[in-house]
Amino acid sequence: MRLRLQGEMMLDANDPTVDARGAGGALDVYPSTAAPVYVPRPSPTPPLAPQVQPQVWLAGENAPLPRRGMFALLDGLLRLPANLMFELSTRPLTHLRLGLLMVAALALVGVFVGAFGGGYQLLAVPLKLSLGMTFCALLCLPSLYIFVCLSGGSHGLRETAGALLAGIALTSLLLVGFAPVSWVFSQATDSSALMGGLHLFFFLVSAHFGLRLTRRALANIGGRPVPALGLWTLVFLMVVLQMSTTLRPLVGPFEGIALADKQFFLTHWLS
Repeated sequence: MRLRLQGEMMLDANDPTVDARGAGGALDVYPSTAAPVYVPRPSPTPPLAPQVQPQVWLAGENAPLPRRGMFALLDGLLRLPANLMFELSTRPLTHLRLGLLMVAALALVGVFVGAFGGGYQLLAVPLKLSLGMTFCALLCLPSLYIFVCLSGGSHGLRETAGALLAGIALTSLLLVGFAPVSWVFSQATDSSALMGGLHLFFFLVSAHFGLRLTRRALANIGGRPVPALGLWTLVFLMVVLQMSTTLRPLVGPFEGIALADKQFFLTHWLS
């Protein structure tokens, strides 16, 4: 006869057939002439480590835009920036289309800004804004690429240019949204200082969201944020404000096609 006892059962310590390891495992008991056999208990399965979710920097997917055309680019800027960045990295013509969208948006904003002065300003201000912002982007692109490389990023020049272009395009689109508000104020006041301050405020708000898109796009490409972009953002804003001072007057009557006298932008804005 064979009797099998589990480790949790009460065992008699005086029984010579009981192994000294007792309740630590399963015990097979045979007649007194047989030796007890110890069967070890299986070790418990270790718990699974929690899975770390990857950081999501941009909304959308790493796939082409669902549609084609200029309205698809607008949708990508506002709702699907990850899809837009995929288009910029795989389709070279997307840079040109997005650049044309940026220039058209800035020209439209220039019409609203020039409406305060009227006359030739309706033609001069759109030209100044579109060409001036394009020139600022070309001036700041090399420093942006250097900052990204020094931060350990593996971004290419085309990817960096696409991220910058997307940020400026979003800034321009937001300025278009603010343009009707600025037009209402331009019809209610004759103060150039008030209108200049209002346009400056709208630009800083728009640039906050636009350059944030640039930072997130670069972080999405490299898999981590680029810490030096905060300093570069400050440099870019200073370049744009200085360019607006060089191309003055943007708000007010037309004063010819020649560039204005040299002046630091803080002196101009605070005077």
